[in-house]
Amino acid sequence: GIDLSIRCGRGRIPGRVSVQLFEEHVFPVASPDLAREIGRGDPARLLKFPLINDSDASAWRAWFAAQDIDYRPRPQDRRFEDYNLVLGAAEHGLGIALARPPMTEDQLKSGRIIAADERIVLSPISYWLDRPIGRPRAAAAELARRIAAQAGLAAEKIEDFIAAEQ
Repeated sequence: GIDLSIRCGRGRIPGRVSVQLFEEHVFPVASPDLAREIGRGDPARLLKFPLINDSDASAWRAWFAAQDIDYRPRPQDRRFEDYNLVLGAAEHGLGIALARPPMTEDQLKSGRIIAADERIVLSPISYWLDRPIGRPRAAAAELARRIAAQAGLAAEKIEDFIAAEQ
């Protein structure tokens, strides 16, 4: 079986022991040419262009909700199942994506994509460490501690995760 898993999601999964590793903050990005065309100003201006997301548009809904704008996916928006494809589409000027640092660090540093808006919003998706119910093996517990340390999680939280029976 699987001793530990790291996933993106909205919360705990029934039948698993979970601890939140860290949250994700997002902001709109596009190719440099498209970002110049978009310009600066009212966040509603982004709706004049295709929006790109992975299989879940909830981060776009959260970003627009933080700007008091109701967003629902539209026919002109583009959806890809893999976030690397989302970034590739944004790099090629096919629309606006949401940056998910640190996954976009290389593309932003290289200038292949740039911020299309300065507003940063907490995503409804965060990163979780999961394990089966029951006592974890010693090696899995040690790996969980190392992962938690890398994520900056308090030692108390990871010890509670390791000790939890359900």
